[in-house]
Amino acid sequence: MLSACWVARRTILMCLALTVAVALVACSGLGSSGRPIVYISEPDGNPDIYTVDVDSGEANALKRGPHSELGPVWSPDGERIAFVTDASGSRDVKVVSVEGQRGTLPLPPEGHGTGSNEGVPRWNPDGDRVAYVSDVEGQADIYVSDLEGGGATRVTSGEGRELLGDWSPDGQWLVFSRQGNDGVEGIWLRNPGGVNLLQLTDGSDSDPVWSSDGDAIAFVRDDFGNRDIYLLRPEDGDDWRSKVLEERWQNSAEEDHSPAWAPDGDTLAFVTTRDGNAEIYVAQAGEDAPPQRLTINEADDTDPVWSPDGKRIAFVTDLFGESEILVMEADGTEQKRLTHNDIKDHSPDW
Repeated sequence: MLSACWVARRTILMCLALTVAVALVACSGLGSSGRPIVYISEPDGNPDIYTVDVDSGEANALKRGPHSELGPVWSPDGERIAFVTDASGSRDVKVVSVEGQRGTLPLPPEGHGTGSNEGVPRWNPDGDRVAYVSDVEGQADIYVSDLEGGGATRVTSGEGRELLGDWSPDGQWLVFSRQGNDGVEGIWLRNPGGVNLLQLTDGSDSDPVWSSDGDAIAFVRDDFGNRDIYLLRPEDGDDWRSKVLEERWQNSAEEDHSPAWAPDGDTLAFVTTRDGNAEIYVAQAGEDAPPQRLTINEADDTDPVWSPDGKRIAFVTDLFGESEILVMEADGTEQKRLTHNDIKDHSPDW
């Protein structure tokens, strides 16, 4: 028969183990919403970078000053943020470490020269390179910079104005759109080393985004003034050098735009005006099931962004006057307002 002393000692050890386990879970961020949302706020009429904790609603200024910051995006590991600033007199891409909320690193070559205008940056899946658009050579081309000091590689040099879309999940391709003359505009692919170049479409197409499984690219086509979402898939498995199949995804007479893939690679959030104003919907890619409406009001709801775990969606609404940032469950329930002010809050990234 076990002694009372042994039972008491075992109970104490089990309690200690449980306490340690709870502490480890709390430190690792499990059971919480993880990293905060980074966004742009304009308290002085000047765009600055802020973060907001999804659970507490506590907001903090990450970069605030007399200069304008735009397009903040999280690195895959959640430790750094790439953004655009005009601190040098031109628009340059910088990277800031979130730890301690200080320490700005310029992407090489620094500034890319007077007059350059780098566009919204995009991280590669490994988080060690950043792609962006710069007009340093006189036209808008795509560059890739290595954060380990490897310099910048000019990826494109074609005709027309180029707009960066996304990295493929395996880091082997960059998808982008070109605007220009017939035969030039459309959705294109290029290796980040600037080698293979593939034209996938030849329409007035933009905003290409890759599914997380790499099987599809969603993009927006402007067809005679009406925007619709299309999907591209390679006919031969995942080989984008083979024939690419194109399909119109949503058959709506109204505008559909701003596609955002969920982490599962099967679900798309998007913005549509089929209800008279901009609302957010979700639907399964490749299925005939009707889309599900998530926001229902008379204001514009835009810029859907998925949480890393795919359980929530952040978005921007004009419901309260100036644009504010809200978050909701993936099914549209439990909508929660994160920013509470009379200034513009926009451009969220999670």
